[in-house]
Amino acid sequence: MKEVMIWPIYLDSEKSLNEGRKISKEYAIPEPRIKEIVKATQKLRYKYYAEEDKAYPGEWYEKSGRVIITSDESKKEILINLSNTIKEMREMRKENRSSNKKGKKGKRR
Repeated sequence: MKEVMIWPIYLDSEKSLNEGRKISKEYAIPEPRIKEIVKATQKLRYKYYAEEDKAYPGEWYEKSGRVIITSDESKKEILINLSNTIKEMREMRKENRSSNKKGKKGKRR
C-alpha cells in the first residue's frame, strides 16, 4: 500500500500537461472540485484523507485542496477511476435536475 496525493488540477481538462494535468484529455474533466473528488473517493471505497486548505505549488495563491489516497493501484489508475466516477456523478446530477424540472411543470389550477 502506498499513499498517492491527488490535486484537482491533475484531473482538469482545461489545464495542459505542463500546467499540471496528469491524465489525457479523453479522461479529464472540466473544473474538478475537491468535494467531488472526496465523494468519488468515497464511492470507490478508497482509504483517504482530505486537506481542503492546501494549495497546489504551481498555483500557490489558490487553495484548491488535495486528497491523499492509500491504495495498491497506480496513480494513473486512481486518477482515471476518480475522473470517470466524477463524470458519472455529474451526469446523474444533470439527469436529476432535468427530471425535477419536468416533474414541477404540472397543471396549475
